[in-house]
Amino acid sequence: MLRHFASVAEIVEDVDAAVSFYRDALSLPVERLDEGYALVNIPGMLHFGVWSRAAAAQAAFGNPDDAEQIPLGFTIGFEVDAVDAAAERIADSTAQTLHPSKTEPWGQTTARFLTPGGALFEIAETPWARQITQQLEAK
Repeated sequence: MLRHFASVAEIVEDVDAAVSFYRDALSLPVERLDEGYALVNIPGMLHFGVWSRAAAAQAAFGNPDDAEQIPLGFTIGFEVDAVDAAAERIADSTAQTLHPSKTEPWGQTTARFLTPGGALFEIAETPWARQITQQLEAK
């Protein structure tokens, strides 16, 4: 079912402040993708994002006004073989389904849930994440 750990994103009220922290205090390269999302380039990390709470609510509920239903903190993502099959199995657990499988505007297929502890997480099929694009070496 799970292919690999795919992503971490910090969910924040103020993306500008978070971008400033990662860029200025930690000296990490940050790419602002849009008003609600930025990528932070961290060596060894496949994907680390900064996600506005309103943008997360839009993705999870279809409405940015539902932001209070999105917990602040961190969200994690797992790449799976097939979102529909994995979502069905997760839906039979104690996790709360926020939305079933859907294809995002950027081409990734996702389903999102709240864990029994209240954390936001997603499963995804990400076509461009299924290829290794750089040499990996262990030391």
